[in-house]
Amino acid sequence: MENSTCRNRLIVILEAFILMIAFQGITELAEWFISPFFPDTRFNEKMINMSMMIFLIIILTCYAKIKKQTLSLFPKKFSKRYIIVTCVTIVLFIIAPSNYVQGFISVMNIIYGSIVTPVYEELFFRGYIWNRFSKVMTSKLHIFVWNIALFTIWHLFYIIPGIISENWDVLQLLKLAAGIGYGTVLGLIRLRTENCWATILAHGIMNFFMI
Repeated sequence: MENSTCRNRLIVILEAFILMIAFQGITELAEWFISPFFPDTRFNEKMINMSMMIFLIIILTCYAKIKKQTLSLFPKKFSKRYIIVTCVTIVLFIIAPSNYVQGFISVMNIIYGSIVTPVYEELFFRGYIWNRFSKVMTSKLHIFVWNIALFTIWHLFYIIPGIISENWDVLQLLKLAAGIGYGTVLGLIRLRTENCWATILAHGIMNFFMI
């Protein structure tokens, strides 16, 4: 029985790594293939990444259905607190001063950084991976720690292409710190609320003020 449990844990951990590498690889390949058709700007790079994230959200949702694994997107009950925080978050994004200075570019940056990215990463890490680990681990602390570790490694993947191309600087190492910090905060929220809606809102707000 113990050997079976250990084997199942290794399978789930291996699956998480394979999915992380696959998703990052698909994004990098898409950027490499699509980017030559557009001007080489940071904004265009973000838009390509955003398009791939939306595509991968759909893939993840389909994959979760095949595996019969829930993503825990919504809370069991939308209390007044959830409704209020959701409305405040939406208003915050709308009234951002940059929207009225930079216009379209600012709006799209907010959609990219504070909506699409949080939905993508939260459904993946605090949704699919968290729930997969919960099936083979009884300790919530172990699930929490593993989630932080995987989220940090995920941010390491963002740095690797720059290291390979020698187009990076020390500041990019802050992505690792962000992975640990975000992973800890969002993991605690996931433990508390048991859903991804709360972590998506928190992730979006954090990105809004940090990025």
